[in-house]
Amino acid sequence: MNGFSKWEKEAAAREATGMIAAEILHGSIELSEYSQQHLANLVNGFSKWLEDESSRQATIAIAGEIDRRATRITNFNQLDLASLVNGFSKWPEEAACRQAAVALGGQVLHSHDARRSQYTPQALTNLVHGFSKWWKEAACRQAAIALAGEIITARMSHYTEQALANLVNGLSKWPQEPAAREATIEIAREVIRRPRLSQFGKQALTNLLNGFSKWPEEVELRKAAVAIASDLVRHDAWPSNFNQKELAKLVNGFSKWPEEAVFREATIAIASIVLCRTEWLSNLAPQDLSNLVNGLSKWPDEVASRQGTIAIAEEVLRRSTKLSDCTQQGLANLANGFSKWPDEQACRKAAVGLAHVVLRSDVVQFFDYTEQALANLVNAFSKWPEEETLCQAVVELAREVLRRADRLSDFIPQDLANLVNGFSKWPEEATICQAALALAGEVTRRAARLSDFTEQGLENLVIGFCKWSREPVCRQAAVAIATEVVRRAHRK
Repeated sequence: MNGFSKWEKEAAAREATGMIAAEILHGSIELSEYSQQHLANLVNGFSKWLEDESSRQATIAIAGEIDRRATRITNFNQLDLASLVNGFSKWPEEAACRQAAVALGGQVLHSHDARRSQYTPQALTNLVHGFSKWWKEAACRQAAIALAGEIITARMSHYTEQALANLVNGLSKWPQEPAAREATIEIAREVIRRPRLSQFGKQALTNLLNGFSKWPEEVELRKAAVAIASDLVRHDAWPSNFNQKELAKLVNGFSKWPEEAVFREATIAIASIVLCRTEWLSNLAPQDLSNLVNGLSKWPDEVASRQGTIAIAEEVLRRSTKLSDCTQQGLANLANGFSKWPDEQACRKAAVGLAHVVLRSDVVQFFDYTEQALANLVNAFSKWPEEETLCQAVVELAREVLRRADRLSDFIPQDLANLVNGFSKWPEEATICQAALALAGEVTRRAARLSDFTEQGLENLVIGFCKWSREPVCRQAAVAIATEVVRRAHRK
């Protein structure tokens, strides 16, 4: 059946595959009697017809069988592992596919030392890219990171352009992992060595640049990103060659290095496309709109960035009741981007619309929000303190900060400064006041580590705490900050 997948556009091949899937679903084929290789071939074939319901159901059935086997068999062939993980990853939302991938992740870890350096480039690529679809699962993460160690020592010249892009796309799901970073750096060096970047194709270039941007402080990754952007802007009409989603991801990637002229130039070109084709904004998912706004906001002085963001704000207003599928980080990025132009009516109205989304749940719950998302929302909404809806949203966000009172150490310095700066716009609100006092206590506990804060961050903290100057804990925090400022002055 794996052979039929080579002609995935042929109706007869699809029909034959559907018949095999139907036999599995009707019980005519007993999966327990099939070899691992046969099951892997079946999954690989079914994955070529994602829209076919019988292919999906048959893959789910096979996933259940693989999950059962993985608990008692430890000799999965590397090619079978790769085909299975790659196939299951085409339906990442299915619980059975996820459970089978987790089980196979355990297989990779169990046999990793024995198979060291024996994985083919294609197998490594399919495994890392496949496991990344369940990046929150410990077994998938651990397996992918173990494989990243193989990539670091591999001969990159043996990898196709698409394989390199898929590896970066997969590894970027774990930016906190040193092995993922090191493997991505090796891939970036290979990208720079290849003379014709156009051979990578649009989607591959997009995935490479977006992946490299997860580690903006790495010089090699910045160089590779600059090489990609420089190659793109050589052609005046280059943005028209990319679809909307790809352009949004490119802007999001460019924005990680706002000081680079080539990224600013490329982003302005994309913003111009947005202004000329505002009708295609309606086809973008909320996450894509978020990526665009997040990127454009890094160059707030550019007219094209402002006008492009206004167009996106108007689109957000049109679909304000349909943003419930936007991620928490996506909502925060939208709000943060709009706040860069607080004088624009469309940006203000769009921010109010986002606040309604935040408040829409019957019971407002923020436990899934990252610390950064909470801080960015508070800081963004604070740009319009006269808006009652924004005040209500910040009160709820302040409640969440209070719920995390024993975990305030999880907030990085910038997030702490943004929270205090935002809360200070509503000093009379009791809940906001309590949250600010809790943050003042955290700043005081970090008195010996205030060197981690930027000068702007320390200034925002002091200005914020001044709104509650009669509170002893705010005074203590201010004294700690003053001590740090004096210490820095003496060092100069």
